Amino acid sequence: MIMLIKNASVFLDGNFKKADIRTENTKIIEIEDTIEPKENETLVNGFGKMLLPSLVEIHSHGCVGEDFATSDQTGLKKMLRYYASKGILHVLATTVTEEPELTAKALRTIQMQIDEQTDDDNCATIAGVHMEGPFLSHNKRGAHDPKYLLGLSKDLMEQWKALAPGSIRLLSIDPDLEAADDFVRTYADEMVISIAHTECTYETAKKAIENGASHVTHLFNAMNGLNHREPGIVGAVSDFPVYAELICDGVHIHPAVIRLIYKVAGDRIVLISDSMSAAGMQDGAYQLGGLDVTVKDGKAVLKDGTIAGSSVNLYEMMCRAIRFGIPKEMAVMSATVLPARSVGLDDIMGSIRVQRQADMLLVDECWNIDSVFKSGKRIF
Repeated sequence: MIMLIKNASVFLDGNFKKADIRTENTKIIEIEDTIEPKENETLVNGFGKMLLPSLVEIHSHGCVGEDFATSDQTGLKKMLRYYASKGILHVLATTVTEEPELTAKALRTIQMQIDEQTDDDNCATIAGVHMEGPFLSHNKRGAHDPKYLLGLSKDLMEQWKALAPGSIRLLSIDPDLEAADDFVRTYADEMVISIAHTECTYETAKKAIENGASHVTHLFNAMNGLNHREPGIVGAVSDFPVYAELICDGVHIHPAVIRLIYKVAGDRIVLISDSMSAAGMQDGAYQLGGLDVTVKDGKAVLKDGTIAGSSVNLYEMMCRAIRFGIPKEMAVMSATVLPARSVGLDDIMGSIRVQRQADMLLVDECWNIDSVFKSGKRIF
């Protein structure tokens, strides 16, 4: 199949540019200012629209009533169809703190889906696993069940790695835990280590980064705030070249703070949804990692009022960031190439380039999704 998308404003290398895109089978084969149509090729008119790379979600626990930690493969496919319908074609399946046996079961299920997934369907692909927990702080646990929080364990980590060989791409840990220095040094070459759910100081964060940590999980949330005498993790993000996740729903972080951190580290900000099973659903009662969650007016909270992830997908997060005053080019970067780069996948996803997989979405000037293309085929 050959397809030509003409007259769109295409997001190329961080900027929007008028261009035509030709795809053949699953790949982008040509990008030019103007391309003449050929006979028998599918023509898509992109006039007045923007063509974006498909979005890359590196932190989502679930959606449409399903959860990566508890759902079977049927549930996973239901989630992956929902992500794809929102232009999110690459996802890190994100686990949450649970009993080790349940985490093992989730990893087996996710790995089965990874092994069986193809390009020839209307689902997003799982690009790997993000393990958020159980190696987190009790005091900054957020929506993680304290019964199952654990100290750092190489034995447990090796067991989990064996269940999902090569698939654990991102691991969130508290660097204040005992033996964290050795743990980070051991695993930083195998997976991305992220600083998360912690009361750690600037100095501890600095040491973790020097040992190989290169990422911060949902900056500002479940950690100490910025103080002029103890800058904490926010100060470390300012000083060191680490990537920092941001939840831009307007609930987790005030828009003024979102604008501020983009001025400090805009080229390293990674938009995430941190969505739970309520995403794509109505307000109501849900669960996350065995904990009861109530969603009202789009805000997800535990019984004690603790915010428990979001009910918003990554595409909507990107749109809200733009509404909050983030330049559209920066917001798109933060939802595409930067998350891919933060976990070492930017050589295969997150950008529109010749010989890349033709995973793209066409949106109108109001950011309504017109079409989603997976491997050169319109799927929504």
